[in-house]
Amino acid sequence: MSAETNAFPQPECTWVHRVSYGETDAMGVVYYANYLHWFEQARSFFIREHGMSYKEIEAREVALPVREAHCRYRSPAGYEDQIAVRTGISEWRRASLTFVYHIHNTSRGNVLMATGTTQHACTNPSGRPMPVPQWLKTIVLSP
Repeated sequence: MSAETNAFPQPECTWVHRVSYGETDAMGVVYYANYLHWFEQARSFFIREHGMSYKEIEAREVALPVREAHCRYRSPAGYEDQIAVRTGISEWRRASLTFVYHIHNTSRGNVLMATGTTQHACTNPSGRPMPVPQWLKTIVLSP
């Protein structure tokens, strides 16, 4: 999926955040690693919005560790800017899933700031790969 297309995986949700002073660097722009933290916060929000917290998923003896993360930076944000992180799941595989993110700066005309993905393995409590449980797909894919 290209960031330039209008296609976005469904279901989706949007997590909104205002940039704090501590998230900026010496140049007054958001420090690059914070984008990955925003991905995590948006992903947790996405899961909660679909009826279950990540803590509840772990209680069912399923973990979703990050296997790979990618972020393409396009436009900076600064202190007090409001951002919106659009989140969906772009791919389900036997023992993994991939989240996709588009971060927009809603304080500056909804400018696309970054796009990215995180791929997650599905593992049991001892860290061994396992198939993605059907109950997780059902919860996440419900409207």
